[in-house]
Amino acid sequence: MHLIAPDKAAALAADAAGLRLPRSVRRSSQSIDVLLDGERVWSFVPSRMETHDRTVPWPDPLRPYLLGRARVTISDSSTGAELCSTEAAFSTDARRVEVSDAQGRRLALNKWGYLGRTIEGSEGLASRILDHLDELVAVTKELGLRPFVVGGTLLGAVRAKSLLPYDDDADLAYLSEHSNPADVALENSRVAATLRDLGFEVVRHSNAHLQIVFRRTDGELDCYVDLFAAFFADGQLNQPFHVRGPMSRSELLPFGAVTIDGRPYPAPADTNAWLTLNYDAHWRTPQPGYRLATPISTSRRFRNWFGAYNFQREFWTAWYDAADMRPDEHDLRATSRLAQEAPAGGRVIDLGCGTGGQAVRLAELGFSVTGVDFCDAALGVARERPGAPVAWRALNLIDSRDAAQLLALAGSEPTPMHLVATHFVERIGHHARAQVWRLVRALLRRGGTMMFLFDTRPAPNVRFADPTTWHLDVADVERELTAAGLRVKDLEPLSDTARDEQRRPVVVRVTSSDDREH
Repeated sequence: MHLIAPDKAAALAADAAGLRLPRSVRRSSQSIDVLLDGERVWSFVPSRMETHDRTVPWPDPLRPYLLGRARVTISDSSTGAELCSTEAAFSTDARRVEVSDAQGRRLALNKWGYLGRTIEGSEGLASRILDHLDELVAVTKELGLRPFVVGGTLLGAVRAKSLLPYDDDADLAYLSEHSNPADVALENSRVAATLRDLGFEVVRHSNAHLQIVFRRTDGELDCYVDLFAAFFADGQLNQPFHVRGPMSRSELLPFGAVTIDGRPYPAPADTNAWLTLNYDAHWRTPQPGYRLATPISTSRRFRNWFGAYNFQREFWTAWYDAADMRPDEHDLRATSRLAQEAPAGGRVIDLGCGTGGQAVRLAELGFSVTGVDFCDAALGVARERPGAPVAWRALNLIDSRDAAQLLALAGSEPTPMHLVATHFVERIGHHARAQVWRLVRALLRRGGTMMFLFDTRPAPNVRFADPTTWHLDVADVERELTAAGLRVKDLEPLSDTARDEQRRPVVVRVTSSDDREH
């Protein structure tokens, strides 16, 4: 890769629409950084960007923050050299642009295209991540596992003996002695259970990928460490979610050592072989805009072996992290209809409760409410919401183990259980929805009603990356419900707002097909 020659006089223009880069930068296959008033907010490879009229549009997650003015600087990710710069006005506000969260912590677009905190923008974060990494290395060794650092953590250690400044976590794997994926999955399940018993907060992304979450004293998310299961099979090293390729045992074992900020960590015997397998032959060149491109064959193999419980989690985390940038709106029409159908004081589960407006309203009406969501950012807002008390639970209903927990929460008493869900079923994907219908039937067999609201038409800008633009066909939903042993009692089209005219939502009331009229 060639270096871009700095040319601070080159024509750079920026406004609310996007960036118009000088030709020398626009054609580059090298990563560049975009800084606002000296703070990096985004990195990308210009030659990979689709442009309109030679304008690189701002990423959607950044747009809500572009209010006021800022000095826009383009710099070389490899060297940090400034390439060009300009003063830009994004709105008529006199203030300077601030890309930060509610606590004033700087945010930047991460490698998945979402806004998040980075090590370079968070004082003391690197040290805290390494403290937690030290703890997990010790614990996994005590469990008889063979841990070693991988991913961006290994990359930073080899390239600079530090964590990558634009990263936000640490990556740790353990080498399993098993070669059968079923045995690897069972082992990973035992590891997750043991870590929870030891007091760790564990998020399961698959049956071979765990995320260990660490919080601040106020309960807010601070950082996390990814823990991957690695194993040899089919003559290849396998490490979900991305690594699957030729690597010999002698290239991995015996483990060597790398240092990060003076701390030693176990690492592959041949770090070059592992980093080339995970990234590519150019891993030595800093590229904050680099995106992992996992082959479809690898993704399918790992999903078939270990499942995938992380569907759209990154989107919802970013969505609710930016909740303060959006109006606080809650569609309470499904709630109102459930309140009319269910007896006062009954038990209600709000599926996909989000920031909790619907759940709190039901609690204020006298119901005993449990709000369920898999997004920590949403539940963080919900827990701070004033009003009647609600039991908030972080459960991922894609995972049958979490679904079983929800059944256990319902208890053994044969009292009716009611459910409500707003814009949930059309946004969770068909695999999760099939499990949710089975769960709903099990809960409603004791009596009770489910009231749910969903869009029947897509948004004009519908795209897979944004679940809020999705829809479901009514006939398809009715077929799914019937197959799951559920019965549609009534279906009401809604037409109260301009959005209703565009998206045509409906409210559906269902009961178990075993339910008899009283």
